[in-house]
Amino acid sequence: MYIIEACPCCQSKDSSARWAIIAPFLAHYAVGGPPFLCKLLECTTCSFRFFNARLEPAEVDRLYSGYRGERYFAERHRWEFWYTQRINDSIGGDPEEISVRLAALEELILPHVDHSVVKTVLDYGGDRGQFIPKPLGTNKFVFELSDAVPEPGVTRIGSGQKLNGMKFDFIMTLHVLEHCSDPAVILEQLRACLNPGALICVGVPYERYGISFAGKGNLYRSYLSALLHSSTPLIAADFYSTAARVRLGHIPPFGFLKCHEHLNFFNRDSMSALLKRTGFEVVDSRIELVAKFPSRVESLNVLARLR
Repeated sequence: MYIIEACPCCQSKDSSARWAIIAPFLAHYAVGGPPFLCKLLECTTCSFRFFNARLEPAEVDRLYSGYRGERYFAERHRWEFWYTQRINDSIGGDPEEISVRLAALEELILPHVDHSVVKTVLDYGGDRGQFIPKPLGTNKFVFELSDAVPEPGVTRIGSGQKLNGMKFDFIMTLHVLEHCSDPAVILEQLRACLNPGALICVGVPYERYGISFAGKGNLYRSYLSALLHSSTPLIAADFYSTAARVRLGHIPPFGFLKCHEHLNFFNRDSMSALLKRTGFEVVDSRIELVAKFPSRVESLNVLARLR
């Protein structure tokens, strides 16, 4: 992993910081070593939250190769006993959640689309392409490196080399940028794949949980360092912290912030800053409730036009 100081959205170096821990699963599975301390930074200019520790390309490959497969699940369940096989298998596949998310996307996208112009549609990092609205476009593609079988009528693009030679009238990338070490690079790549004046839809989890109990000083740092010396107290504190974050919406006293698969936490201001920086202008945005059980899940969906 490497460390950054500047905000990936607006490039400001003015931020506040709180101590955090690299998730044991992430450290062992992707980084190849024991967990260690990092920081969660919040940009004072655009209010973007991000972990200062970022994944190297080789670490990204280790994490997402065979994503949610047998080896992934076994290693994650080893460190996070509450991450069950049912949870692993249901992510992105729950019919009710797909229906709710599709309805929200159609409400955001379709009023702004000229169907006589939009013919080619790409879902970047879109699993099976199950979130492409059916009325959108006539030629549908999904860029996906895993072996997920695409939905009927969707063509899979399995390499970046092939993608770089294609152009699209509409691109969507949902729940991708929160994972990226440098989200601006992804948007710049997608900008190069868009026809002039085309639209892009960016969707990310809207995760703005309370962090006031996560400390900034040396005493809290010493507490987290002590947790790192024994796996049992660390796993117990991780479970306690995760349960409070998911159920109550904040990190609890004596809990900790955990750098896991999500490196980035957007709101409207930070997403607008990132899109502006990469050559887009925002057309519309919505914060949608997409799931209530087992936890409340909101998504920030932003529609933007290539400038």
